[in-house]
Amino acid sequence: MLNLQHLHDVTVPLPPLIEQRHIVARIEELAAKIEEARGVRRESMKEADPLQPAVLDRAFRGEL
Repeated sequence: MLNLQHLHDVTVPLPPLIEQRHIVARIEELAAKIEEARGVRRESMKEADPLQPAVLDRAFRGEL
């Protein structure tokens, strides 16, 4: 169990600075891809939402 009073005595090993920078760069790449995917999803929802009533109408008429 970690005693909070002794937390300052804990040594946390870190990768070399160059590796830390590579990790940060990769995280930033992934964050950009996630944001891009969110944007694509938002746009597809904008396009799909207006179609939903028409699709439901055709489905209830038995046209689908």
